This record gives sequence, structure tokens and C-alpha cells, in this order.
Amino acid sequence: MATHDHGTCPGCGADLNGGLIWQTFADRGHTDAEADRIAALYGATRTHGQWGRQIAIYSQGRDRTAAYRCPDCEHEWPRDGGGG
Repeated sequence: MATHDHGTCPGCGADLNGGLIWQTFADRGHTDAEADRIAALYGATRTHGQWGRQIAIYSQGRDRTAAYRCPDCEHEWPRDGGGG
């Protein structure tokens, strides 16, 4: 399994990987071929590409994600640096 696609929280060190994208669709009952096709839409394969657990903080004024928040400790850090 791929590790550290999303790094760790700079506040508490929690792993921010949320599981393989391909596995999510396989677990939902899709055939392996269907899971391959759907995962590819996310740029993932059977062994690479994970969901991220970090919560994006959107800035309407900047029209982009400006920061992230850890779902475990609620620590926030700026998008451009400070992440794990």
C-alpha cells in the first residue's frame, strides 16, 4: 500500500491518508475492472492513490483552498507550507 501520499498533521502527527481509492470501489461491490476504471478517473491504480483525510478550508476571496484542518486535533495550517 502506498504511504504518505497526504503526509501527516503538523500539529499531532496523525496520518492523513484515508485509504486506497481503488479499494473503496472494490469494497462497494464493483468488479475489479470497474474499480480500475473508476480509480483511473482519480489518477489512482490498485496500489497507488489514496483519499486524503485533511479538511480543506476554502477562501472565497482567493477562489481556492487556503488552508487545511486535521480531522483529529483540528490544527490548521496554510496550504502553501506547514503540512506534513
